[in-house]
Amino acid sequence: MSRASVVEIFQSKLVQWILVPGLIMTVILVSIVGFNQISILEREIVHLSRSLSRNVEFYIDGAEDVLRSVAIMSGEGDVDNLRNYFSGLHERFGQFDRLILLDKNENIIAVAPHGIKGVDFPIRFSASDKAKRVLTSPILSPHSGKLVVYISIPVQDGGKLVAELDLGALQKFIYGFLSSNRIIILADSYGNLIVHPDRELVKIQANVGNLDIFKKRLEPGDVEFYRSENSLFFGRVVNITGTGWKLLVGCTAYYLFQPVIALGLLIGLLVVFFFMVLLFALKKEFREAVVTPLVGYVRKLSAVADGNYPTSASQESGFVELDELGRVFDSMAEQVREREHDLIVSKRYFQSVIDSMPSALIWVNEDMDVCQCNNRALELFNLDSTEIEPENVESFFSGREDIVNAIAEAKKYNFPKTIERSVIREDSSEIFDVTAFPLRGFEVKGVVVRIDDVTARVRMEEVMVQTEKMMSVGGLAAGMAHEINNPLGGIVQGAQNLERKFSPDIKANVDAANEAGCSLEAMQEYLESRKVTPVIRGIKDSGMRAARIVSNMLKFSKPGKNIITTVNVHDLIEDSLELSAKDYDLKRKYDFTHINIVRDFSPDVSNIVCSQTEIEQVLFNLFKNSAQAMREHGFYGSTPEIYVRTRSSGDSVVIEIEDNGPGIKGEIRKRIFEPFFTTKPAGVGTGLGLSVSYFIITQNHGGTFTVSSVPGQGARFTITLPVQKGGAVS
Repeated sequence: MSRASVVEIFQSKLVQWILVPGLIMTVILVSIVGFNQISILEREIVHLSRSLSRNVEFYIDGAEDVLRSVAIMSGEGDVDNLRNYFSGLHERFGQFDRLILLDKNENIIAVAPHGIKGVDFPIRFSASDKAKRVLTSPILSPHSGKLVVYISIPVQDGGKLVAELDLGALQKFIYGFLSSNRIIILADSYGNLIVHPDRELVKIQANVGNLDIFKKRLEPGDVEFYRSENSLFFGRVVNITGTGWKLLVGCTAYYLFQPVIALGLLIGLLVVFFFMVLLFALKKEFREAVVTPLVGYVRKLSAVADGNYPTSASQESGFVELDELGRVFDSMAEQVREREHDLIVSKRYFQSVIDSMPSALIWVNEDMDVCQCNNRALELFNLDSTEIEPENVESFFSGREDIVNAIAEAKKYNFPKTIERSVIREDSSEIFDVTAFPLRGFEVKGVVVRIDDVTARVRMEEVMVQTEKMMSVGGLAAGMAHEINNPLGGIVQGAQNLERKFSPDIKANVDAANEAGCSLEAMQEYLESRKVTPVIRGIKDSGMRAARIVSNMLKFSKPGKNIITTVNVHDLIEDSLELSAKDYDLKRKYDFTHINIVRDFSPDVSNIVCSQTEIEQVLFNLFKNSAQAMREHGFYGSTPEIYVRTRSSGDSVVIEIEDNGPGIKGEIRKRIFEPFFTTKPAGVGTGLGLSVSYFIITQNHGGTFTVSSVPGQGARFTITLPVQKGGAVS
């Protein structure tokens, strides 16, 4: 069997039977009909415009002839005879709405059928009016409300005979030529309508002088296209001799090209019909020789696209190209299957390696677009897949110019670039080391960005630094307390001795006073008069208060294991308040003594068994945080206040510490007890205060520690401690 090219068969048959004849026939027929239609309508419009223009001229000429006859029949122009004769003329000449007789001074001397005599005529005649046949634009008659124009002829002795010419008969005549597809417009020299398809526009005296076709000068017999109200029309304008009127006769462009459009649709349907006939005629031949093999190839291609590789050989065809295509496809499918298997194994192995790494890995190509990453990067940047839609590094690392610059430098200089202790996202407190190193020895170039989480290491370093600081401060405080205790003891002892030296209850004091020649009672009166006794008492009280402060500092900074004792809750709170009152930050300018402390202590609160130093540490942290928050962010009310409340709750004691500060936002309140979480700037807070306090209360003492707050209305911390120790205290 002889074989032919399927391309040649399709091209020859489709081009010879359908494409070329259809296009040629469509172009020729549409062109012939189009030009013929334009020619026919052009002749029709020219003929109709000439006929209508002559009828308009005849209408004006006939009215003038009648008006001259009236003047002749009424006494050869004598004004006195005209006045007697004028009143009966109107009924005999119906085309006139009114007849008006003017004297030489243009005053009205007679009106028919009725009117005012002896007044000036509203229209003034000039020398140029003598050549005019129509004196005014179409107007609505004040007598009948009909559309009229004024025409006039001279009479004897300089007077004029003026008539309101009724345009109703002219309009009725022209409207007889109107149809749905024909446009006839009659307008005066100013564009005011006399005849229009929309009669409402005539009634309101609309103006069409802005139409482009009225402004152009056309040669006799010219017909052209024009646009009106966003629609296309085909028409001709004729000037009415002696009046300045313009007559437009035309039709819509749709009406003009309607036969052409219909013919185009008909030819299109015929082409489709012949195409369908040929399609069915060739259906059997193409199905066996072309369609069936091609469908088989398409199905196999779809299977390969889905990852399924058919093993059966392609069926034979009657065409050389299709047989060769089948053999090539079978070979290609087998090679693709093998290579895809190798590629999948390599890709999975590579992806498994990088996904197993704790570091986040991101690949940036030569165009500085982020293309791929591992699982750790998915978690870090909230991505959906490791196959990333290419995104420029400036957009991917938005707001981090240092990382973008490091990647660019690594690519440019082919050398690794590292940024230490960097924050990747503003909404996260995690700290990372970022290293950008270029790909080497591979066809695909680019930069790999490795991001290592060093938060724990940095936090541990910070904790170690803070621990060293606290140990140093604690040792310094203990040493200072011991050094202060010695002179402080001397001061207190001296004050006590002064009180004893002036006491009248001691016989030695009385004897010494008598030997000195003064009574001890007089000395007592002198001391009271000069207020020496209150001074001595004040020295003693101040010394004792200082001694208590030093004692609290020693207990707070005492190293080693905490001592479990039975403690009075109210005394514990007072010691913490007293210690907080001595905490003054000169740099931030906050002073605890300026805060009003409101105590609401329940008298039935039992003593608790606890580590006094640890509970003091918790209370001290809460008092200090409240004071700093109100100093930095303000408070509501007239003065800053801290409310301290206690109450019994079963076998537990509840301590509430509330302030009137700025409060805590919801997203911060959820994380407030997390280790290392802080809202303070870097280097100011470690984020350990509340987390350590939470551990002391819940783990060391078996209690509960909660917080509640409304932003802008303060915060309340609630501590619940069992009366008997509920947890192991280290």
